[in-house]
Amino acid sequence: PFSVAQIFRLGIPNMLMQSAYTFYIMGLNLILATFSDQAVTALGLYYKWQTFFFIPLGAMQTCIVPIVSYNYAAGNIERCKKTLSTAVAFGLALMAVGTFCFESIPSQMLRVFTSDSLVVEIGQVGFRFIGISFLPMVTSLIFPVFFQAVGHGLKSSALTIIRTVVLFVPLGYLFAKFGLTWFWLTFPVTEVITTLVGVGFYRWFMVKQDKMGNSDNQ
Repeated sequence: PFSVAQIFRLGIPNMLMQSAYTFYIMGLNLILATFSDQAVTALGLYYKWQTFFFIPLGAMQTCIVPIVSYNYAAGNIERCKKTLSTAVAFGLALMAVGTFCFESIPSQMLRVFTSDSLVVEIGQVGFRFIGISFLPMVTSLIFPVFFQAVGHGLKSSALTIIRTVVLFVPLGYLFAKFGLTWFWLTFPVTEVITTLVGVGFYRWFMVKQDKMGNSDNQ
C-alpha cells in the first residue's frame, strides 16, 4: 500500500496536467463564445497547429524524467542541472521555429483549415499574440516535469494549477472585458508569470540543495 501511495503521489502532477488541459480549454472556449463562433474556431485552429511543436516538446519532457530522477537519487545535482538546461535549450530552439511560423505566416497556416475570412482575420491577431508566448512556455512546462522528477510533487502540482486554473481562465475573462484583441494577451502573460514562479521554486530548491551539500561536507 505504501508503494502504491508513493506512485500516486508522484503521478498526481501528471494527472493534473492532463485533466487541467481540458478544463482551461473549455473555459477559454466559453469566453470566446461571447464574441463569436469564428473566435472559437480560431482558437481551435491554434490547437491543431500547436501539436506540431508540442509533441516533440512533450517527448523531451518524458525523456528527462528518468535522467533527472536517477541522478537526483544518486546525489548528482550537477547532472540534474545540466539535464534541465539542455532540455530548456532544446525546447527554446524548437519553439523558436514555432514563434517564427506564428508571427510570419499566420494567415497561410489558418487557410490550411478554413476559407472563412473572419476566422482568418481573428486568427491572425491571435496567432501573433500566442506566438510570443511560445518561448516562456518552454520553461513553464518543463519546470513542473523537473520537480516531479526530483520528488517535489507539490511544487509541480502548484505550477500546473497556477498556470491552468489561477491564470489562464481568470486572465482570459479579465482581458476579454477590454475586447477580443486583448483576450489573446492571456497566453503570453500566463506563460511569463508561470515561468517566473517556476524560477523562484527552482532557486529555492537549489539553495536547499547547496545547504544540504555543505552540511554533508562538514
